[in-house]
Amino acid sequence: MNTHSSIVENIDIDTLYTIERERESTYADPDFQQWCKDMKIGYMVQKREGINNANAIMEQWDNEWQDRKWLPNWITQMY
Repeated sequence: MNTHSSIVENIDIDTLYTIERERESTYADPDFQQWCKDMKIGYMVQKREGINNANAIMEQWDNEWQDRKWLPNWITQMY
Protein backbone atom coordinates (compact mmCIF):
# COMPACT_ATOMS: atom_id res chain seq x y z
CA MET A 1 0.00 0.00 0.00
CA ASN A 2 2.79 2.41 0.82
CA THR A 3 4.31 1.87 -2.64
CA HIS A 4 1.08 2.91 -4.33
CA SER A 5 0.68 6.08 -2.28
CA SER A 6 4.32 7.12 -2.82
CA ILE A 7 3.90 6.74 -6.60
CA VAL A 8 0.84 8.99 -6.53
CA GLU A 9 2.55 11.54 -4.31
CA ASN A 10 5.58 11.71 -6.64
CA ILE A 11 3.60 12.76 -9.74
CA ASP A 12 4.43 16.33 -10.69
CA ILE A 13 1.69 18.96 -10.73
CA ASP A 14 1.73 19.44 -14.52
CA THR A 15 0.98 15.76 -15.03
CA LEU A 16 -1.88 15.95 -12.54
CA TYR A 17 -3.35 18.96 -14.37
CA THR A 18 -3.05 17.11 -17.69
CA ILE A 19 -4.83 14.06 -16.27
CA GLU A 20 -7.57 16.25 -14.82
CA ARG A 21 -8.12 18.08 -18.15
CA GLU A 22 -8.33 14.75 -19.98
CA ARG A 23 -10.81 13.44 -17.41
CA GLU A 24 -13.00 16.54 -17.72
CA SER A 25 -12.88 16.32 -21.52
CA THR A 26 -13.86 12.66 -21.46
CA TYR A 27 -16.75 13.20 -19.03
CA ALA A 28 -18.03 16.13 -21.10
CA ASP A 29 -18.14 14.06 -24.31
CA PRO A 30 -21.79 13.24 -25.14
CA ASP A 31 -20.74 9.94 -26.78
CA PHE A 32 -18.98 8.90 -23.57
CA GLN A 33 -22.03 9.90 -21.50
CA GLN A 34 -24.30 7.85 -23.76
CA TRP A 35 -21.91 4.90 -23.63
CA CYS A 36 -21.99 5.04 -19.82
CA LYS A 37 -25.80 5.07 -19.87
CA ASP A 38 -25.91 2.17 -22.33
CA MET A 39 -23.48 0.13 -20.27
CA LYS A 40 -25.14 1.20 -17.00
CA ILE A 41 -21.85 2.59 -15.72
CA GLY A 42 -21.72 5.23 -13.03
CA TYR A 43 -18.88 6.99 -11.34
CA MET A 44 -18.34 8.20 -7.84
CA VAL A 45 -16.09 10.96 -6.59
CA GLN A 46 -14.70 10.19 -3.19
CA LYS A 47 -12.46 12.01 -0.78
CA ARG A 48 -9.53 9.87 0.33
CA GLU A 49 -8.95 11.61 3.68
CA GLY A 50 -11.26 9.30 5.62
CA ILE A 51 -9.86 6.22 3.92
CA ASN A 52 -6.28 7.31 4.59
CA ASN A 53 -7.11 7.96 8.26
CA ALA A 54 -8.73 4.54 8.60
CA ASN A 55 -5.71 2.87 6.97
CA ALA A 56 -3.35 4.69 9.35
CA ILE A 57 -5.38 3.57 12.37
CA MET A 58 -5.47 -0.01 11.09
CA GLU A 59 -1.70 0.07 10.58
CA GLN A 60 -1.25 1.18 14.19
CA TRP A 61 -3.55 -1.62 15.33
CA ASP A 62 -1.60 -4.15 13.24
CA ASN A 63 1.67 -3.01 14.81
CA GLU A 64 0.20 -3.28 18.31
CA TRP A 65 -1.27 -6.67 17.52
CA GLN A 66 2.10 -7.96 16.28
CA ASP A 67 3.84 -6.73 19.42
CA ARG A 68 1.14 -8.33 21.61
CA LYS A 69 2.63 -6.67 24.67
CA TRP A 70 -0.77 -5.49 25.79
CA LEU A 71 -2.36 -8.96 25.68
CA PRO A 72 -2.33 -11.41 28.60
CA ASN A 73 0.00 -14.39 28.19
CA TRP A 74 -2.80 -16.92 27.97
CA ILE A 75 -4.20 -15.12 24.92
CA THR A 76 -0.83 -14.79 23.16
CA GLN A 77 -0.26 -18.52 23.62
CA MET A 78 -3.55 -19.25 21.87
CA TYR A 79 -2.61 -17.17 18.82
